[in-house]
Amino acid sequence: MPFRPALTLGALLALAILPALAQTGPLPGKTYRVGYSQIVDHPALNATRQGFLDGLKEAGFESGKNLDFEYQNAQGAVGNARMIADKFVADHLDLLAPCTTPNVQATIRVARGTGIPVVFGCVSNPVDSGIVASLTQPTGTNVTGIYTLQPADQMIDVIAELLPKAKTVGILYNGAETNSVSAVALARAEATRKGLAVQDVQVASTADVRAAIDALVGRVDVVFTPQDNTIASAFDAVLKVTRDKGIPLVSLDTTAAQRGALASFGIDQYQSGLAWARQVAVPVLLGRDPATFTPVNYRDFELYLNADAARAAGVTIPEPLRTRAKTIYGQN
Repeated sequence: MPFRPALTLGALLALAILPALAQTGPLPGKTYRVGYSQIVDHPALNATRQGFLDGLKEAGFESGKNLDFEYQNAQGAVGNARMIADKFVADHLDLLAPCTTPNVQATIRVARGTGIPVVFGCVSNPVDSGIVASLTQPTGTNVTGIYTLQPADQMIDVIAELLPKAKTVGILYNGAETNSVSAVALARAEATRKGLAVQDVQVASTADVRAAIDALVGRVDVVFTPQDNTIASAFDAVLKVTRDKGIPLVSLDTTAAQRGALASFGIDQYQSGLAWARQVAVPVLLGRDPATFTPVNYRDFELYLNADAARAAGVTIPEPLRTRAKTIYGQN
């Protein structure tokens, strides 16, 4: 009979915890409870949420079967975001998934130290907004997530190529959104390098947007909006004024070109939601400690153009940009 060495205590313990470490799918019979919140309802954020849900589903977490997915909209109010987070924590959910910086900040204030994992998304700069301490180290807390630094400098490059005669860029944003503030600073620096002047107007709420865009008419050659929740919620007002006045509109919200802007440049919101679920939320639901995660930098940027908007503004889209664009809407 061959010799079989006795297992040490350490080996026995390793074998005992192996199934937990090797978990590759949802536990049979368990219902996973996820609380998802966003600051407002608009197409870009809704596409992110759908991507997140689909990413969970492909990993075996499906609403109506083993997933209780509770979605809440803060209706643009930070106070509501805090109340939503309070409820999620009081309900002892398995994972909190706040989308947009205000919701993430509100959720962290409530959930830090509770042990409930907070896996954030829809954030541009989590360090500047106080969400995490570092982008290059594991968080060491119950908070981690996915982020995308807004490519505002690259959008200025697109503007220079699309509108070579432009001299002044108008920027519309909410100064209370830290993501927008950092994007505008980046855009301003790049515009200065390219010899472009910048006129910016800040808003505090969607009610201010119409007056703000009116203030830019006659002063700028193009209007640029960052990925700003307040502006996105009032996009139709911005589009109407710019179209009526023949001013090209560009945005870092990638749904903007489909909705009528001349150009948009940034991440595919649906794909970013998929990545958020696949790379962060699913591993945490399967047992990985969020403290061991370095925040994920999602950088898959795409260019979208709108041929109808170009014709309306009298703009000829250069062939290199046509070739580069992922989609050109309104193209015959």
